[in-house]
Amino acid sequence: MNNKIKKKQSLDQFIQYSLVGVTNTIIEISILNILSFITGITHGKTLFLFNMVAFSIYSVCGYKLNRKFTFKDASGETSSVNAYFQYASVLFVIMILNSFMLIILTSRNPLIHLMHHQRHIMKLNHLWLNISMLIDSIILGILGFIVNKLFVFNKKRHTKN
Repeated sequence: MNNKIKKKQSLDQFIQYSLVGVTNTIIEISILNILSFITGITHGKTLFLFNMVAFSIYSVCGYKLNRKFTFKDASGETSSVNAYFQYASVLFVIMILNSFMLIILTSRNPLIHLMHHQRHIMKLNHLWLNISMLIDSIILGILGFIVNKLFVFNKKRHTKN
């Protein structure tokens, strides 16, 4: 396969992976917002637990969508039997990184200092939580694509075993 075709295939995979990532991000943000609104928690170590709940749901959804649409071969299947466990392991590490980034980003809300509306602090905290989740998702989504492409769904790597 020549380089032009490989680059186009990689770009197509990245776009498809990004669409699956958007789906996962919507699931994650929805779950985190529901838990945040129910508990009133918008920052701190409890976000790690919230992320564990979201991870449990979006990892299965993301794997199925990526396997079906993003990283498939001509037969429509991925090349590894244990790809889910590899995929979930990558997502788990990313979820850990995401949790730490979320805790760090939400520890100080710059919106409160910029907007000076003390009576709307809770709304600003929820807004900053969502902005932080989007920042995390973009940075770690790119990292996840690279790791999944090179290791989890790499057909050459799995055919050598």
